[in-house]
Amino acid sequence: MFGKLEKRSLNQTLNSSRRIFKSMAILCARIVFLGLIVLVGAYSLAYSRHPPAVAMGFQLEAIHYQGLVHLDRQALDALIYQSVSKNLMSVDLDRIRDLVESESWVREATVRRKLPNQLVIHVRERQAIAVAAIDNELYVVDEGGVILDRPGPSHQSIDRPIVRGLMNAARENAQEENNLRMQVYLRVVEALDSHNRSISEVDVETPEQVAVIPTADPIPIHLGDEDFLRRYETFISQKDLYDRLKEEYGTIESVDVTYDNKIIFHTPQKKGETVMVQTSNPL
Repeated sequence: MFGKLEKRSLNQTLNSSRRIFKSMAILCARIVFLGLIVLVGAYSLAYSRHPPAVAMGFQLEAIHYQGLVHLDRQALDALIYQSVSKNLMSVDLDRIRDLVESESWVREATVRRKLPNQLVIHVRERQAIAVAAIDNELYVVDEGGVILDRPGPSHQSIDRPIVRGLMNAARENAQEENNLRMQVYLRVVEALDSHNRSISEVDVETPEQVAVIPTADPIPIHLGDEDFLRRYETFISQKDLYDRLKEEYGTIESVDVTYDNKIIFHTPQKKGETVMVQTSNPL
């Protein structure tokens, strides 16, 4: 009987030890879990304030560009490095794209990370297609009238008449209006392709009343808004008459070929005369 009591007491002691051990294990697990939460929180807070040493491997060290022709690579580097985070993983790619696209030469840009420490930026540049006279200054512009640069040796390939009549970019609705005017300009130079070398300027200030200015005689020839080639060749066909009238009146201020079957030569206002000549072919 004594043996049975001793055995029962031993079992009770073992069960009690198991319960204590289990309770201690649960307590330790809770302590470890809470410790992990505190550690993660502390790490996150420290990381947000001071990137840990492990993140140093993601420090932005190089920017590679694709598609640059006119843009200054070093100027772009300086703009980006001074404006965004130095850690590649926290860099705002949209912010970088906006910065690059703020440059006048940039039509579109895409940005991507290249681990562990590089950015790759692909740029699609605007194309310089004309020289524009804006507020008595000359600028190189694209097909939408966006000012790109001042004329220089790198723009000698531009072989079109100067476009006159674009708005200063600071004026309200200038971008939309200049885009419209440039589309008219491009229509004119395309239609007059065989005569462009003899034309100095195309004035699109009033798109419905386009005027071209010949190189040899710097007076506006008003072509209206259509039939540019036929109307300009009507003026050319009356060049002998123009020369006689110029000799007679001293100067001709402008020529209007927008009417059907006639061409109008405007003499100086002090002369008080306008010469209208019938043409043989309708315009």
